[in-house]
Amino acid sequence: MKNHRVKTLKTKTPKPISSPLSEIPPAADYTVTVDCSEDFHSLCKWVIPGFRKIKSRSLYSRYFQVSGYDFRFFMYPKGDSLSVPGHISLYLQVNDPCSSNCDCYACYKIVIVNVVDETKSLSKESVYRFSKNRKSIGWCEFAVSNTVLDANSGFLKDGVLTISGEIRVLDEKMEFSSDRSEGMSYALNGKVTWSIRNYGLLRQMVKTQKIISSAFRVWEAYLGVNLSKSMVNGAENLSLFLEIKDIEKNPVIDRSCWCLFRISVLSQKPGVSHVSREYYGRFGGGGDTSLGWTEFMKISDFFDEGYVVDDNVLISVSFNAIQESSFSFRIEGVSSGKCKGMINCGYLGGKSKYGLVKRCDDYTGKIIWKIENFSRLKDILKKKKMKGLCVKSRRFWIGNMEVRILVYPRGQSQKPIHLSTFLEVLDPGNSSGDWSSFIVYQLAVMNGKMIEKSVVKQSAERCSNATKNHGWSEFMTLTSLFDQDSGFIGHETAVFTAEVHILKETFMTTESSDNACSVTWKMENFLSFKEIMLSQRILSRFFEVGGCKLQIGIYQSSANICAYVGSDPLIDNFWVNYRITIVNQNDPAKSLCKESSLCTKAYFNADLQLMKVSDMLDTDAGFVVHETVTLVCEILDCCPWFEFFEPETGNMEAESSDCQFLSAVCQMDINNEECKKTFSEVSGVLGSTPYEALQSVIHLLFKSASQCQCIPRAVNVVRARLELLGAEISLDLLDLLGTTMNSQHEIAEAMLREIDCVFALDEKCILLDVTPCPLSKEMPYLDSGTRHAANSSHREDESRSHVHHYFSDIFILIDMLSIPSLTIEASGAFERGVAHGYIDNQVVALVLEKHAERFSANSTAREKNAESLFSEEFFTSVLALAETLSLSINSRVHNFVQMFYVTLFEVFSGESYHTRMLRGLVDLATSPVDNSLEMNLDVLIFLVHREHGFARPVLKMVGDAAKHDNTDHSAIRHRLCCLEEKIIHIGEEKRAELSNISSEKATLLERLTETEAALLHYKSEMELERDRFTCEKTEVCAHIQDIETQLEQLCSKHKDHVAKHSMEKRDYQDHLHHVETQLSHLKSLKHQELKKLLKEKEVLAERLRHAEANLEVSDRKLKKHASKVVIQEEEQQTQLDEIWQLKQKVEQIEIVKQDKEEEVAHYRACTYDLEAKLNDCQVCFLTNSIHESFSGFN
Repeated sequence: MKNHRVKTLKTKTPKPISSPLSEIPPAADYTVTVDCSEDFHSLCKWVIPGFRKIKSRSLYSRYFQVSGYDFRFFMYPKGDSLSVPGHISLYLQVNDPCSSNCDCYACYKIVIVNVVDETKSLSKESVYRFSKNRKSIGWCEFAVSNTVLDANSGFLKDGVLTISGEIRVLDEKMEFSSDRSEGMSYALNGKVTWSIRNYGLLRQMVKTQKIISSAFRVWEAYLGVNLSKSMVNGAENLSLFLEIKDIEKNPVIDRSCWCLFRISVLSQKPGVSHVSREYYGRFGGGGDTSLGWTEFMKISDFFDEGYVVDDNVLISVSFNAIQESSFSFRIEGVSSGKCKGMINCGYLGGKSKYGLVKRCDDYTGKIIWKIENFSRLKDILKKKKMKGLCVKSRRFWIGNMEVRILVYPRGQSQKPIHLSTFLEVLDPGNSSGDWSSFIVYQLAVMNGKMIEKSVVKQSAERCSNATKNHGWSEFMTLTSLFDQDSGFIGHETAVFTAEVHILKETFMTTESSDNACSVTWKMENFLSFKEIMLSQRILSRFFEVGGCKLQIGIYQSSANICAYVGSDPLIDNFWVNYRITIVNQNDPAKSLCKESSLCTKAYFNADLQLMKVSDMLDTDAGFVVHETVTLVCEILDCCPWFEFFEPETGNMEAESSDCQFLSAVCQMDINNEECKKTFSEVSGVLGSTPYEALQSVIHLLFKSASQCQCIPRAVNVVRARLELLGAEISLDLLDLLGTTMNSQHEIAEAMLREIDCVFALDEKCILLDVTPCPLSKEMPYLDSGTRHAANSSHREDESRSHVHHYFSDIFILIDMLSIPSLTIEASGAFERGVAHGYIDNQVVALVLEKHAERFSANSTAREKNAESLFSEEFFTSVLALAETLSLSINSRVHNFVQMFYVTLFEVFSGESYHTRMLRGLVDLATSPVDNSLEMNLDVLIFLVHREHGFARPVLKMVGDAAKHDNTDHSAIRHRLCCLEEKIIHIGEEKRAELSNISSEKATLLERLTETEAALLHYKSEMELERDRFTCEKTEVCAHIQDIETQLEQLCSKHKDHVAKHSMEKRDYQDHLHHVETQLSHLKSLKHQELKKLLKEKEVLAERLRHAEANLEVSDRKLKKHASKVVIQEEEQQTQLDEIWQLKQKVEQIEIVKQDKEEEVAHYRACTYDLEAKLNDCQVCFLTNSIHESFSGFN
């Protein structure tokens, strides 16, 4: 059904606004003509005359029969209440004249016929199962009204609209057998056989649509079989599913059932076995709407192996359902367990009067789930040898989560020993799957005799999409559960409960970097967990910092609230320095914070005692507002913890040996297994490496970091060492850094990110941060923010020398300008460094001098002079940086740009360099669309003021620009004059054309007047001819209609007689088949009862022989022991009484046996009578048929 606005009418046909009797035209005008009719297939046509003049809101056709069902069309010419204005609504309605419970599956196609071109006809087709509450189906926007009413569209011929339909009805039969007793509306165990007798008629529809059987009730739900075709890996397969169906107009409850079912495709060919598959699950109630198999069997096997014979298909479904009831309550707390009020009441089995299970805003709840005949379920699973089967309850809303209980009646292990019970938690509102929720839950199996002996287990877990099931695989032993004296299975009913408490929280990361971050954790129902925190810890969701996964924990110890930061046990060893703040929501300045550190492998971890519980819960304190508590955790630093590192050791001999070792290793290749260890060793001794070996060590460090994916840490370590060197860096080391940045893109990106993080911070913030790190001296690879804080006192004394620390950073940024992929990022980082005071012209001049020395040392073949010290690429990148900085709006950057140009003129002293720089400044200053006009003018004025020699070339360049602009202005004016002359010439030509058109128009009007007069004459003659022809046609049509009416009456009478006798014959055959089935069933029951009686008789005879043997033994003992005569007589009397009782039982069994034989004889007599009646009916039927045939001939 392609149109998404298809409307299904669940009630009777909607009535028009006014009386339909006054609006609907005569019935003869709306008769449906059946062109082709078979038993289950019909082609029909509905002709609507005068469609343009119809003013009624709805039109109805006459009923026509297809396979014993009455069908009719009805239309809303101007659209119904659900359609968009300007559309035609068209529907199909069905009615069963023999029953009020209409049940019909049909494939239909409706077409608005285009009488001019049938390829332009409007058609829609679909399939549908009509039922008692859904008798109509169609489209509220079948066609656009203007398209149909357009005279040129071809849909209306003489105002007549033609609608055709093709309807195929499924010939089917449902046989349902179950164990339900009288008065029961549901079944727990049974079998359904679905017989399709004309599958070939709908075979083409199965390729795109699905065939759905009639609904049958299993426990409280209505299920149906879904048959369709699917393509899997290019192969056609038969798909079979069992799905829940909604057959009620206004459902009172959310119907659901859990069942174990088997679907079978029955073979109709001898020697071919049935194809069966078995599965289980919950239908509805938050579970699946359908369960089955997409690849049930191959289509080729389905048609070729005897499963489809003469278009007949047999499908059977056997099921075993559980009888259950479940509901949920709202509770004050998990620990108290007191009921506060009922919520979410969803009693199953049609017993609920509270409606559907709806979502609630309470974050606490208790679920009670009762399963009746639980022992029988265990026996069924044991008989089928099914292990690991899970029975799921329906889902309930608690807070914003869906919760249900999972029970494994035979456990999860290979040998069934323990009962497994779990709680499943889902967040249906999160489509991404990235959700996490902290819950405290309690699962219990209730004891019906003594509540205190119930098995109860409690735990607290954080649930997510990956870990949504929590519980115990060995909850309790199956022996104790099914023990009749234990009390867990009372009246064959097991009761499972779950108490759930969900933390209502908000968790977000406010700041984040490679080694530090800040997270805010808000708990909105904190007071509900006050008692729980005495025994359980509340855990936040995990967050990641520098490759380390961390989480916050909070608990109550004695009278204090304690908090800590924990880690994922699967990660490597990390050292983490953190600060936890409990926020004062009334006055943030009064917030309480404490700092600590941990080693993730539990070398040390100090929990923080934040404050007293009484102080925090004080209503005036401001830490708890509306049950909400907010924690802020700041990760100050996070870095790997190396096992070999000893921060308190200062052995110089060890450092010297490390240097010698590294100098030798620099010449060797390192495999992947040793790269991490090498990286740790090198990073540990880099701070004490001699200056001479520094180049080799840095090269080795970058090499090992690239192999073990530790590039960010290596960049951090190298930058720390280069900052200590300042501007005293050798050309070889600078050349190594430049080569590394150009050849290894990952290292260049990491270095750029590290430098950008430092330059993005305001210098004042760095100077004011005086928080020391106790391990900064021993751990040179800590982040740059900690190093700035440790050296803050030195910066105060050396206000101008601190910029030399960033000499290497500036050198690397200028070198990165020549890397195309990093040019923009490097320029941005350079601008932020200037804006925040990290870069000044003095250091930049030193850097450019170093670059000049580097290029001079590398130039061997070219002449060393001022014109060729720098490469063309380097000069272009530096000049582009200057132009980029001139676009900034920062005042500090503006001041820097003026001096930067002065530095460039000094460093690049060649005349060609000066000319290019001046030309660029003049072009930017004279550009009318550039935003940096004022800035570039200031730079030019500043340069001319410092160097008077620049005035002449600058004025010359400005004059050239002015001449060029004047030349362009003259060319544009000349072109504009040419265009005006051309427009005038075109106007004169258009006026001449208009005069010619006016004269031609007058000539055409005269010819049109003559043509209209001739047309009126011909039209009057045609009207006279048409009237004469209409009279003749009316007479002929009336005569033909009389003949057709008589013929239709004769044919309809004959078909009615044949159909009536066919139906009676089929009913007699079905009744005979039913009687034979009952008779065979009774015979089998009688045979089984006789076998049972024979076995009981043999047992009684055996007991009788034992009793006689005991009697003989007693007689012998009586002769030998005369002193025990009295005792022996009592025993003998007892045994005689037992023998008498046994004989009485044998006599009763004989009497029952005679009664059963009499019943069998009675059934045989009934069978003979039925066969005689059937023969009489057949004779009568044949006699009537012969009489009717002779009467037809007469």
